[in-house]
Amino acid sequence: MRRRFVRALVVAAGTLCLAGCVHRPARVDLSRLDAIAECAAERAATISLSAMALPIAISPDIAAKGPRDTRALLARRISVTFAPGSIRPGELLLWNRLNVRSYGGTFEGWTRLRSDGLTIDVTAPPAQASAPSVTKKHTTKSHIAAEQAAVAMAPGYLIVSRVAPSGARIDSNVSIDALLLPGGMTIDEPVAHIASLWTSNGQPLAAESLAVELQPVSHVPGYDLIESTVSMDYALRNAAGAVCRGSAETRIVLADRESVRPALWDVGTSSLNGPRNRWLAFRDPANGVFRALFESPQAAASFANWIRASGSVRAGRFTLGLFERSGREPLRPLVPIDEAANQTFHELSAEDTQHLRTGPLGEP
Repeated sequence: MRRRFVRALVVAAGTLCLAGCVHRPARVDLSRLDAIAECAAERAATISLSAMALPIAISPDIAAKGPRDTRALLARRISVTFAPGSIRPGELLLWNRLNVRSYGGTFEGWTRLRSDGLTIDVTAPPAQASAPSVTKKHTTKSHIAAEQAAVAMAPGYLIVSRVAPSGARIDSNVSIDALLLPGGMTIDEPVAHIASLWTSNGQPLAAESLAVELQPVSHVPGYDLIESTVSMDYALRNAAGAVCRGSAETRIVLADRESVRPALWDVGTSSLNGPRNRWLAFRDPANGVFRALFESPQAAASFANWIRASGSVRAGRFTLGLFERSGREPLRPLVPIDEAANQTFHELSAEDTQHLRTGPLGEP
């Protein structure tokens, strides 16, 4: 009788264990990613990314680097996640590395990193920045754990690696606020400042009385776009506990042409309803030819109107004329004018003044 009772207890204990004990998958050593098998080709083919870049305001705490800083920085929130259906029910994302490579611009810094299990804000006050991140509560069993992240940056790339120290699931969504500088090295061009063009009764001032000052302004070259390849390396655990690694990639535009165009305006000539093909310039016998640039559309239009009204081919100490671009792609005219432009310069004619049109720098 006693043996039967003991045997019954053992059976009952085994039944309770089968019902209540949960099998925990073995913890994966994510420091040795090469030891993890790659995901099967047919499975990897179903995993893709969804990414976008949104313009955001630059934090007021970001200061100029020096007197030649153009302050032409752009801020973008780069948000990346797996496309719907890429991660199947029961699968867990254990490790993730985001790679963002830029073309047409460079990364100058980053200010904020965020996912569901992590927030790092490098522009926040010290007390706020050092506070531990709060993990959101989830009702599902595969909850998202607090994460650890490492960020590496160079002018041409940004890399974010994330992992949960407990070996649990991490969020598939991640965003980083990045600072971008369009183009390449800063260039200097003189911008025209003219104190007055008109008399009190609206008549054009005499050409010799104009005080034309050319003040240097630093800006970045106006390249077409800032584009980026975005890739996500990952380690996934499926519902059966097997772990595999893979990578997915997509391409996005970080900044379009209007975002990178300097806030400068110029004057050119064109035929009726045609694009501008010659540009107004100042010629100084001592220093050569300078493109006529202005800091507002009103200043550019006012000077064009003064030329039409006065019929003058001079402005102060300068001779007015037109030059042509040579051998440059039309949407990239934002580099300093070269010797070929000096050679194509010719004085403004009466007919030219009737075809003057103003527009943003870099627009035909």
